[in-house]
Amino acid sequence: MPVPAQSTPTLVEWLDGRRSDVVRIGGKAASLDRLAAFGFRIPPGFCLTTDAFVAQLATLPDGDRLARDPGILADLATRTALVDAMVAGPLVPAVASGLADPLDRLTAELQTDAVHALRLAVRSSGVAEDSAAASFAGLHDTELDLSADEVPAAILRCWASLWSDRAIGYRTRRGLPLHGGAMAVVVQALVPATAAAVAFTRHPVTGRDDQILVNAAPGLGEAMVTGLVTPDTIVIDKADRAVIEFTPGDQPGGAALTDDALADLVVLCISVERAFGAAVDIEAAYAADGWYLLQARPITTR
Repeated sequence: MPVPAQSTPTLVEWLDGRRSDVVRIGGKAASLDRLAAFGFRIPPGFCLTTDAFVAQLATLPDGDRLARDPGILADLATRTALVDAMVAGPLVPAVASGLADPLDRLTAELQTDAVHALRLAVRSSGVAEDSAAASFAGLHDTELDLSADEVPAAILRCWASLWSDRAIGYRTRRGLPLHGGAMAVVVQALVPATAAAVAFTRHPVTGRDDQILVNAAPGLGEAMVTGLVTPDTIVIDKADRAVIEFTPGDQPGGAALTDDALADLVVLCISVERAFGAAVDIEAAYAADGWYLLQARPITTR
């Protein structure tokens, strides 16, 4: 009897609107790919798929055991050993080889890009991330302002963040599987942002659908997302797009967004909500040539 041919793992998917499967590229990458398919602007980049994660996991001590019994993650010593082994690396040869060409292609594109500097962002993309049931916002790693040479180690750290104490705690509280499924990783151009924003097209506190709430801060926005700085908080009426409330953050220099930048962001928020057919939570970066979307996910709580 002939042996069935084994399918070759797909290690890389470009984020260009092909609507790739979330099981292969994770929630964050699937969201970015969906935005690209709708015609919204995202930073150029690609995703190292969950096939790469599975290949790396197979080389770890207790990797096979974890695949059989995710419950071992409840043991702190076992979990710590897995995290340490993942971070120590290096990337397995097949993954390192699969990463090389797309990373070279992306950096070559950026060398001729008048807007983006040759710096990169590496962002986790778990298969359970950014779904309608659970967002995992800020729980898995993102690393910014990297050179191409720094990307492999950052990928390993993103994978390891799948088993961080905070991620395990979140899954435990929500009754989700401890292992988190698998982790893909997004590699993108770093947007040279002068400001960043997180926006909700339904007010996350009052639940009002006729209001947009924006948090904005100067710079790349990672400090805002992780709670290290207090951003400006702005409430906008959807109907006439007027600012209803403005509460300044703790950053010096006045408002993070100009009136024009805020107006453009409101238009973008409404357009994304219309495309998704649901209230959304978006992350965006503002550069010299306007807004870039970094994420869009359904709002998971009312």
